[in-house]
Amino acid sequence: MAVRLLINSLFRGGAEKQFAALAPHIPHDSLYLLERDMTLETGGESPFPLSHHDSETSSVVKTASIPLYARRLAALASRHDTVLSFMERANFVNILAAGRSGHRAVICERTQPSREFSGLRALAFKPLIKKLYPRAAAVVANSKGVRKDLAENFSVPEEKIRIINNGYDIAGIAAQAAEPLPAAYAAIFKRPVLATSGRLTAAKGQWHLLRFFRKIKAARKDAALFLFGEGELRPYLAGLSEELGFKTFTGAGAPPEDFDVYLPGFAPNPYKFLSKARLFLFPSLWEGFPNALVEAMASGVPAVSSDCASGPREILAPDTPFDLQATAPERAPFGVLLPPLSGLRRRAASPLEPAEKIWAETVVSLIDDKAALENYSRAGLKRAGDFELAGTAAKWRELLAEK
Repeated sequence: MAVRLLINSLFRGGAEKQFAALAPHIPHDSLYLLERDMTLETGGESPFPLSHHDSETSSVVKTASIPLYARRLAALASRHDTVLSFMERANFVNILAAGRSGHRAVICERTQPSREFSGLRALAFKPLIKKLYPRAAAVVANSKGVRKDLAENFSVPEEKIRIINNGYDIAGIAAQAAEPLPAAYAAIFKRPVLATSGRLTAAKGQWHLLRFFRKIKAARKDAALFLFGEGELRPYLAGLSEELGFKTFTGAGAPPEDFDVYLPGFAPNPYKFLSKARLFLFPSLWEGFPNALVEAMASGVPAVSSDCASGPREILAPDTPFDLQATAPERAPFGVLLPPLSGLRRRAASPLEPAEKIWAETVVSLIDDKAALENYSRAGLKRAGDFELAGTAAKWRELLAEK
């Protein structure tokens, strides 16, 4: 009756970070990877890769290898075991392997599949989710929005779906947030800094921040915008920033003190920067349960978030219907919710869309509102404590102990 853990890889990413954080708190007998990439620690153990694939391997090859991974997992598991998997390919492998070995397959979905996948990936993954997920013994969604998506769009029986929100080392984040900034950054953070963090990718909508930042700069010439993270949209965002007329820092080394926009890349400790920012801006177009938002709140920075489908409303306004959506600024108990942005990648010269105007005006109204900023800093920190890792891990242990 072993418990085994499975994920695509332990490369940087929100799902991978959550998996790596949980693993030491869930008693298990083995930890398997579909690929051999490992940049995250899971408590000192040595994960066992089911292949020699890595981040350089074609995604087509990885997808085509799902049956191979499943045969290898089935050979390692027995009918009395429970295998917990995170991420879609690992979930497919887990379910297919369970058909061979008879083990109990518990899978976890971290985002909204109906929004996350497009193009060829959608053609491959969406039918597989609809076909395979209902076969799992249990399906864990990390938010009510993800549960709704799975039930309504992928025919997963609601009675099989549990909700376990993401968990965080709140004390650890607070300790990192208290660390001092390097001198060059400390000088910049004397200005009113607006910050965001996360993958620079389509789901996150960071180009909207750049577009309406020009309106903010018109009101507060000394404002600066930081976009922490890496991703495929980094060149596009840097180019758009320059097209908008901003002095833009994209390199390594000490950043100039008087630039407008900073894309410093991946920061091992983003919390020490976020804690010194005036506001955290979260423009995501869709989410599952946003790590970046909760981690920012745990850093003590007031949060302004898109009221996108799944996640932010459940965090910032938990007593309201989770599928309600703001059409105007909503000063919620734990942060500010704003209308979702369109996701359209308009040119720099195009007029601001209505939602972008609302975002700019709201940020300008908050940036010097000391009372509101202090209130949301305290309230956000308190709310982040509701997602302490110890409580989340206890829910996982309870689920995995079921027969």
